[in-house]
Amino acid sequence: MIRSIIGAMLAGLALGVFGLIIACVACLAIAFATHAEATLPGIFHAEFATIDGMPQLGFRPDVVGMAATLGVWTLLAGGFGALLAGRTRARSARATN
Repeated sequence: MIRSIIGAMLAGLALGVFGLIIACVACLAIAFATHAEATLPGIFHAEFATIDGMPQLGFRPDVVGMAATLGVWTLLAGGFGALLAGRTRARSARATN
């Protein structure tokens, strides 16, 4: 059961990191496409600017917000893994009886 929970937490952490990367790249793309600001509240802020006629993208990541998001996502995945592990264990106990 512990192995299932740890596996679910690691998978949740990996999915959370990949999801944050995709969200930040999408935020940058939206800022570039709209020539305005785009924000993921508490996580990432991107802005488009024109300096000396050249387009530039600026961004400010919020490391604390990203860490909190990853922590919550990992805990949710661990809880889901515990739920599934408990159901699988109960189902296998019923099958042997």
